[in-house]
Amino acid sequence: MDDSSLDRLTTWCERYLRLAVTGVRSPAVTAKITLHLQRFIAFFTARYGHDPIAICLRRDVLDWQSHLRDTQRLAPATVNNHLAALSAFTTWVHAQDPQRFALGDPAKGIHELGLPPLEPRALTDDQVRSLKNLCDRLERFHQHTGRRGATASAASVRATGRPWRDRAIIFVLLSTGLRREELVRLDRDQLAPNTADALRVARRARLTRVRGKGQTERTVFLSADARMAVADYLDRERARDAGDTATALFLSAIGLPARAADGRLSPRAINLILEQIGRWHDAEQRDPARRIVPLRPHDLRHTFAFHLARTTGADAYELERRLGHRSQRYIQRYTNPPEPVAAGYIETF
Repeated sequence: MDDSSLDRLTTWCERYLRLAVTGVRSPAVTAKITLHLQRFIAFFTARYGHDPIAICLRRDVLDWQSHLRDTQRLAPATVNNHLAALSAFTTWVHAQDPQRFALGDPAKGIHELGLPPLEPRALTDDQVRSLKNLCDRLERFHQHTGRRGATASAASVRATGRPWRDRAIIFVLLSTGLRREELVRLDRDQLAPNTADALRVARRARLTRVRGKGQTERTVFLSADARMAVADYLDRERARDAGDTATALFLSAIGLPARAADGRLSPRAINLILEQIGRWHDAEQRDPARRIVPLRPHDLRHTFAFHLARTTGADAYELERRLGHRSQRYIQRYTNPPEPVAAGYIETF
């Protein structure tokens, strides 16, 4: 590499990614860091018409931070992630060649944006009760409409409808607080016991080796409702989608064009399942306070976490262990009651 090529931000960025990021960080994190640095270089190049690294100053980094917040309208946490990626890059460059930046590390000492308080999105007890009620009746929502659906029996469920699977997904998320990515990565052999008959009589069932963020693993337990729901799914639906080699616990319906080769559900599929169930739920609700749309996987995670916090007296260690989360800021979010619950507390005074 000739010395003239080292005058460019682009060249240093490529070198940094190759030597310090790729193969060191996970592919997902590497992709995010690459995107953030590319955005800064594009911003810098638009300002000056080229990208000489020597003229990159603190002023440019501050202006980029403001641009992300005020023009791009990115959330403060997202802006801070961009700044962290840039700061790691400039620190590395400065360590490799202290004279490369004309006035030293341009990101050094720039403060992150303040973050707004994290609000919980937990469902209330009333909402959980009505959601479970709908899930117990989910099969009828998957039936064909019109004359055929009105006269047919249980066989009238749409070919790709999987009401027992979807019910099990809701109950597992409610009783474990799993992230959607953790849910779709589950294999059947992580379920103990892992047969329908054993689940129906078991007094305890668990999901082992749940892979979370940061290469962590944990064990989570299934409630009685979740045990019965998973048993029903194993009995009624999973076999028709499993084939000879499927290992995933929750499978896409055979016949779907977007079905993965191994049958495993995608994170987006979980979103779509919950969104549809949320709409069906709210169509039955006259009281706006009981409505849950949009229903998202993290709403059920927050619901589990809030109830776990309430049961354990907000034991931080137990919350970290069962949620697979080490951030105290997020742990505190889970211990905050949802607004209707907080409002109810006030009424007692």
